[in-house]
Amino acid sequence: MMNARLSVERWLGDRIPNCQLDHDGIAILQREPESPLIIEIPEDGDVCHLSAPVAPMPEHMPREAALFTALTLNQFGRPLGSCWLAWNPDLEVFMLCHNLHMPSTEQVAFNNALDNFFLALDRARDQLLAYRVG
Repeated sequence: MMNARLSVERWLGDRIPNCQLDHDGIAILQREPESPLIIEIPEDGDVCHLSAPVAPMPEHMPREAALFTALTLNQFGRPLGSCWLAWNPDLEVFMLCHNLHMPSTEQVAFNNALDNFFLALDRARDQLLAYRVG
């Protein structure tokens, strides 16, 4: 079986020419300026971590309502599929996350996971920013 980093690097290169993991096993795909997708594979790991910033705590929304909205989006994987929201206290931003178990992943599944991740990112952003007071 091929090393997880080598597989992901090959699949990324097929999808985006010259895209590769750095020496730490990280690649950043830039769909738009506010949506960098971070792909990370720890050395000798069998999990590929996908993450992307969704939004900071919305200013127009009470903190409790924003956290409740995020938790609701995580429930049963709906509507975010197999992705989930987490709070990054260092960046002060909601992050969308997803893990791929590499031993059971092939190129088509990897590409589908990336496409679905971008759809979930749009849904999460829309839901977090859609809240209206009153």
